[in-house]
Amino acid sequence: MTAIRKLLIVEDDEAFARTLRRSFERRGYLVEAAASHEELTALLERFHPAYAVVDLKLGGASGLACVQTLRAADAAMKIVVLTGFASIATAVEAIKLGASYYLAKPSNTDDIEAAF
Repeated sequence: MTAIRKLLIVEDDEAFARTLRRSFERRGYLVEAAASHEELTALLERFHPAYAVVDLKLGGASGLACVQTLRAADAAMKIVVLTGFASIATAVEAIKLGASYYLAKPSNTDDIEAAF
């Protein structure tokens, strides 16, 4: 029997989050989603993922705070940061804060899963 792979998606684009969710569920992941840091914090009280996908820009907020929260919740969690605004500075900051990998959008499920 394979272990349940739990994934958390932090993405404010509802359509993109839904597409990612479906794609990962078809691959056998148990998926939850949050659209903000506040939702993420509340979700972590009951859901303990091994993997996370975090959008760098969450409305007017930064996904980097989410990376810090996730890393604090589980030091072994695999965290992939996605962004449509890739830069060396944000990549370095994301990795310093605990992201495992940094991908520019558009990225698909194969790219994200390979980063895990």
